[in-house]
Amino acid sequence: MQYAAEGVCSRPVTWRIRSEAQWGIGIAVILAVAAIGALVLEPSAPATAPGDDTCAACAGFATGQPLTEPSRIVTRNGTLDATLTARMATVRIGGRSVRSQVYNGQFPGPTLVVDPGDDLNVTLRNRLVADYLPYGASSDDPPPIFPGQPYAGFPQPLGNLTNLHVHGLHVSPKAPSDDVLLTIRPGRDYRYRYAIPADHPAGLFWYHPHRHEFVDQQVGQGQAGMIIIRGGLDEVPGVKGLRDRLLVFQNVEVKDGVTTSSQYQTPEHRLITINGQVQPRIDLRPGETQRWRIANASTERFLSLVWTGDAEVWRIAFDGNPMAKPKPLKRIFLGPGQRAEVLIRAGDDPGTFELIQEKFNQRPTPYGKQPRVKVADVRVAGRAATPSAIPTRLLAVEDLRGPTVKVARKRTIRFTQSPPKFFIDGKLFEDRDGKVHGPTFDVKVGTVEEWTIRNDSPEWHNFHIHINDYQIVARDGIRSAGQPEWADSVIIKPNHSVTVRLPFRNFDGTWVFHCHVLVHEDHGMMALVNARR
Repeated sequence: MQYAAEGVCSRPVTWRIRSEAQWGIGIAVILAVAAIGALVLEPSAPATAPGDDTCAACAGFATGQPLTEPSRIVTRNGTLDATLTARMATVRIGGRSVRSQVYNGQFPGPTLVVDPGDDLNVTLRNRLVADYLPYGASSDDPPPIFPGQPYAGFPQPLGNLTNLHVHGLHVSPKAPSDDVLLTIRPGRDYRYRYAIPADHPAGLFWYHPHRHEFVDQQVGQGQAGMIIIRGGLDEVPGVKGLRDRLLVFQNVEVKDGVTTSSQYQTPEHRLITINGQVQPRIDLRPGETQRWRIANASTERFLSLVWTGDAEVWRIAFDGNPMAKPKPLKRIFLGPGQRAEVLIRAGDDPGTFELIQEKFNQRPTPYGKQPRVKVADVRVAGRAATPSAIPTRLLAVEDLRGPTVKVARKRTIRFTQSPPKFFIDGKLFEDRDGKVHGPTFDVKVGTVEEWTIRNDSPEWHNFHIHINDYQIVARDGIRSAGQPEWADSVIIKPNHSVTVRLPFRNFDGTWVFHCHVLVHEDHGMMALVNARR
């Protein structure tokens, strides 16, 4: 399997391998200071940590500004043509001018709005600087250049190779569609063409780079944007006509006016931004119901969101998959890459309450300890709204748990690690001599398989697969009850397991699955799926 596409240069970027002694030092440092994590679709909730929710990283940034949304590019006559230029630009983050590598000079990138059956055409222009490393990133060639810079054990190769992944879309994995194994080098362009099926589910999806070894760096700099497919829940009574808001969460640190490496410092030093804003103000009228589309577009941050007011919240979709009926929530859990659509209804009394990121431990190191921090103010003010009825039913949802479902094969897949290396079934996904090496899974189009993913490690992981979503059918061997749960990412707690049923529909070709904690993916925790007819 070549990391290449027609007309695209494929020569890999390499770095020197450290000696075993040096790796040992790196591992020791990781165990002392590094952390990454993930979150499950329906995990046991971490305890809410009472006390201070002050954001130490927010000093010097504008807070309390009305929430604004990313720009939109909307389909016309069945086609959306867009150009995304990845380059260093000056963007606004929390009211400040910041330099970062982004799409189209925006943080986050523009939202692409399409309909089922549309043609989505994206020209990706790589104008990134080949030898650029953000502050806090380390490479063996050259070595770290910043005085006092910690080495977290995750070397970043030079080159700024890139490509594009349409996360969650059920489209062809073959070039020029969602082929994440091709390489676009600095100075080169590539035109993607995605044919969206006429029966594609409507909902919230997103796009981001996916060139192995460069994903964490580029997404961490802000290269991400949303995709909205219209229809579906948009027409359901009780959802139709509501104010529809998009909240894109990203996690970034700024030093001397420039964004840093995602691994530079521990979580208390990082901003949690919403649409590039810091602790924005979200307005509702008393009694008003709004629809919020929430995306966790961070590289590794796990969102465990609670609210201090008397608002009521119901989930109506997850990872672009509608639910059969609304589910009441006391908190919103989102691991990296996950999306949720919720209805939020304000209480009857005016006032302001906080949206809080709870304290959460992704792993037992300083880099895994996320502090409790306010991420937004929700202001309830103005003329009271006439309360709208919350629907009791949404859309019909397929259920693969029934006795008539034929399971072609059952597999058990193990996530393990020895930082800075992360494994699937004991193997690394690697690029050696321009070829991909790693675990490979052969499947047949038109079949359903049952996979149990075991997390045999001390930290949280997030299992994401391309092209086809799956239904969660068990956790720790206990079969799921209630309405069907569909997702493209599911979080697995340390020393636990999740079982899913995967229908391989429509498309043959090669795609991948991996941990969506992106530094894990970049350092080996990814595998190939070969689908044949």
